[in-house]
Amino acid sequence: MSGSAASCKTRENRLNRFLIESIGNRLIEGDSLVKIRHYICSLFFCLLPFQADAALNEIVAVVNGEMISSFDLEREVAPEMLRLGMDPKKKGYDEAFDRISRMTLDRMINSMVMTQEAKRQNISVSEDEVQAGLQVFMQRSRLTPEEFRKQLKAQRITEEQFRERIREKILQERLLMHNVGMRVVVTKDEIEAYYNAHRGAFSRRENVHCALIVYPPSVQAEQWAGKIRSGKISFEKAVREISVGPRTEVGGDIGTVARKDLDPSWQNRLMSMNPGDVSPIFELRGLKAQIKLLDFSGESDMTLEEASPQIEAILREPKIQERMKDFVESVRKKAVVDRRL
Repeated sequence: MSGSAASCKTRENRLNRFLIESIGNRLIEGDSLVKIRHYICSLFFCLLPFQADAALNEIVAVVNGEMISSFDLEREVAPEMLRLGMDPKKKGYDEAFDRISRMTLDRMINSMVMTQEAKRQNISVSEDEVQAGLQVFMQRSRLTPEEFRKQLKAQRITEEQFRERIREKILQERLLMHNVGMRVVVTKDEIEAYYNAHRGAFSRRENVHCALIVYPPSVQAEQWAGKIRSGKISFEKAVREISVGPRTEVGGDIGTVARKDLDPSWQNRLMSMNPGDVSPIFELRGLKAQIKLLDFSGESDMTLEEASPQIEAILREPKIQERMKDFVESVRKKAVVDRRL
């Protein structure tokens, strides 16, 4: 057997052992067969970059001197292939993989160009802002810290790499805000015309029925909030176990409150929530707390003044999208891109 063939065989054996050990660990942890099947698919795609040395080291694009390797590309393509449920054994897989790879590479080039342009314009993101972005992601995805780390491990991404993605996202958003968002104007006449044409679409909740949990200083509020998000414990049970707020015996249910009697900060939270939603953690008299919206009743039409912020956001969006496309294209045209795929 040649040295090259032996090396390939050794690598294949290592991958096989890795697969067997990983699946074994899942069985020991008690995962269902469905979860294990999804895990095998994830491993298959995550290990694709290691199948050939040539592919591992291949450069698929160079953007203003910054390289994108086939490894970088395949790591981005794999989740999309999983989402689409693509089966490598089915006809048309190669064509689909090639098409999605090209589309993904184009997106990666655009993202790299925009990040480079943001840095050129001296736009920066602090570590505190990255951490805040990570917290928002955790809240929206309803993952506990432990579940988040498992997700990263399954996707073979380090937390530092994930934080860098968040940094780049914030950089690009600020770049677009500076160069696009701040230049988009919605006039009062446009807002009034939209309000008159859609008057019935803007209403406000007059009464809200909610529950409250107030965390004592002795507990880790974020950990309990994570358990509630993931469904490991219900909001009501958490209230009964640890809350130092009112009416713990009924799950923190504080009854129905008129909108006008709510604290302004509570109004902002509850008016944008749906029944069953739990708010992010906020400060309440020096302690950490969360609200759960149980129900709402009694709606009345908003005045033009009250509806104006919502209408402005609605009208701004298509204008921003149009200008954003033009801006991205202009930045891309100025970039030196060597695309090899």
